[in-house]
Amino acid sequence: ESGRAGTSVTDEEFEVGRKVVEKCGRLPLAIRIAAKVAQAYPNFLCSANGLENIPNTIVSTKQLNDSNGIDDSSQTVQKLLDRSFCFITDADVSHAIKICFGAMAVVFHRDENLRPWVSQNVVENLWFKLFDSYDDLKSCRSKLKRYRIDSMTDITHLLCIMGLIDKRSVKEGRSMIKSCEIQIHHDLLFEYGKIVVIEFTQERIGANRNDGHSVEFKNHFADADAIGFQDILIRWNNLMVECYSCHFESVDSESDSDSDPTDVHMLYWLPHHMIKAKKLSAVLDLLSKRNFLRDRINTLGVLEGTKLYVYDIRELQKMGKIGHEWDDQCSTNENVVNKTKLTSLILMIGNFLPNYGYALCSMESKVEMGHALVLLGVTKQAFALWHESLECFNNALKFFQSIDLDENHPYIISTKRHIDVFDVMGVFLVPVTSQCCITLKYAKKFNEYDYGPSGLPLELSSHPHKGIAYLSTYLGATNALKKLGIFFAGIGPKEGSACVIREGNLLQCVKNNDILRSYHKPVNGTAVLWNSADEHAKQNSGWIIRQDGKVSPEQAPHLCLGALPQCGLHLVSRDSQNRLTFEYHLELKESQNNLIPNDKKGIPLTLSSHPNCGVVYRSESPTFEVHNFTVVHLCIGGPSESSALARFSKSKELVLDEHGGIVMFVVGGLLERGRGVIAKRYNCDQPRPGQPFQVNDDGSISPVDAPHIALGFPEIKIPNVECPDEVSSRLTSQTVDSSKERHKNELTKYL
Repeated sequence: ESGRAGTSVTDEEFEVGRKVVEKCGRLPLAIRIAAKVAQAYPNFLCSANGLENIPNTIVSTKQLNDSNGIDDSSQTVQKLLDRSFCFITDADVSHAIKICFGAMAVVFHRDENLRPWVSQNVVENLWFKLFDSYDDLKSCRSKLKRYRIDSMTDITHLLCIMGLIDKRSVKEGRSMIKSCEIQIHHDLLFEYGKIVVIEFTQERIGANRNDGHSVEFKNHFADADAIGFQDILIRWNNLMVECYSCHFESVDSESDSDSDPTDVHMLYWLPHHMIKAKKLSAVLDLLSKRNFLRDRINTLGVLEGTKLYVYDIRELQKMGKIGHEWDDQCSTNENVVNKTKLTSLILMIGNFLPNYGYALCSMESKVEMGHALVLLGVTKQAFALWHESLECFNNALKFFQSIDLDENHPYIISTKRHIDVFDVMGVFLVPVTSQCCITLKYAKKFNEYDYGPSGLPLELSSHPHKGIAYLSTYLGATNALKKLGIFFAGIGPKEGSACVIREGNLLQCVKNNDILRSYHKPVNGTAVLWNSADEHAKQNSGWIIRQDGKVSPEQAPHLCLGALPQCGLHLVSRDSQNRLTFEYHLELKESQNNLIPNDKKGIPLTLSSHPNCGVVYRSESPTFEVHNFTVVHLCIGGPSESSALARFSKSKELVLDEHGGIVMFVVGGLLERGRGVIAKRYNCDQPRPGQPFQVNDDGSISPVDAPHIALGFPEIKIPNVECPDEVSSRLTSQTVDSSKERHKNELTKYL
């Protein structure tokens, strides 16, 4: 770094070099900067000249690691980096070059990558516009020439020599045009760049850079004028948008001509600059163009292109949350970013990727597509697009399996874990000794009331990535007993977890003040639900949160919340991929008209849609008594030999042989998607009749009064989302035509 490689080194010079390394605290960045100073000043490393001043220039390791910050008697990291400019004796020239470096650091910065590689031409275009925009920088041009700095490229070369930036040569675009990219050398240099810009901002509002005031490294944002700094960022990012303006026409073009390196960086950076410049309406319009999505994927690759879209959407989401802070500074309403617009973007990407992926041939490209779909699926979860997220994970699994990866391959295992999260379950009371108990992740915080007014999410430590929520969050149904303010509790992806606070021993949802309680008296197998917090509901609704995270009802401490392993029986659409078909459907259909005598066994409810499975009784808590009837939980499980035996009654009820002859009932009596199906036996002289059922030609079983639905297992909810007609129609046709067969095998495995 000091330019002395290849020269003979005396013992004295070696000893001086060793002391320099020690005095730099063995920090690579500090050593490199000391070497660059030595390159500019050859006498710097002489034992009699400069060595003793190194402690005043280089911050020691101890000082950098001091949790209380850098003490007043020491030089700050900022002054360490200022020393890099010491060979430029003209203060104005040194200041101008610092501004160039600071502008590069703050304008070309993404939260996910502090030190991205950026096209040298693009950075130099920004510097050129800065020199044109500020009078004090314009006046420096003649002085720059005294240092043989005749162009922006010379500034790049100088910063490389100073060790502040790195440079590389790359080939980009489909034409593989050779170009150069640069990046800042170290994360600390990014922080230094921000300090330079803040000082520049203070100058814009009347501060004098020569008044002895400096911005402390550890508190630079606290001491700076935040609004002024944001104004500078908006202005500089607007300059970059102007740099790319000549390329806007290519976004609307259907041409597939080769892109030059500037086009590549436009695809990478333009939305980012528009977001930072607060041109939110314009960037939403740009990102919603299918051609822009196509060009990003084609040019940057499937995974990188998807990552950039996801990062841009996350940035826009942040802008939507803080948009009101900019109302006073924006003359238009383009700062408004609503969830519907972002959801439309996500749906557009989700529709594009699978269709694009079917044309991929190489193993590497299919692996990239799989990872891109997983990333998109996780993003959809954050927007509560449960069904679409599951589609992404299943498609990703399909791509990974298409290249014959072993079932134990990390990609397969990781994707299956994402899919397993969608195993939506109800919450029931089980014995505290049961293996089905669930435990809260934040039990200690609940017991110590260590939370704010927004409460804590009911995330589970027993079921990673899952939490307790309203079952209606995940299932597409108008929840049972809704008119009474009752909603069943369920377990699903943690993003849907309910946030609660403790009111005494009650667990109360922050969003709508519902409380968590058992459906009836707390006995083994009782369902747990959310109920409006009236005085009647509050009675006997207290909970004990144990140290191990288990949650028990105050009235029955021998029980606790649990998630029963079998999948419950529900009503789903007749054309749903979650519909059940029965192996003995012909025999069942025949028995509708020719009733089976009571002295003969019923017909097993064995499934043809799910090998070695059937409709069975829940093993953990098969029955419980409620008032004058007995409730039996029905679920889907195996082996097939344990399937319940069924027959039709004269009124077309489905009667099960076991438990003294119990009848299938739809919970709440309303025949609609998402309703649970259980079995009841009324212990009275005049039992209430169950709903009549019929066997369909396709092997499914439907309520007679609602032939458009059938018995199945829970469907992930498809929320109502406003999206462009083009995107909506594509999604609808794709879901109806292909999703059933595409995912049938995968869903069967995880059932």
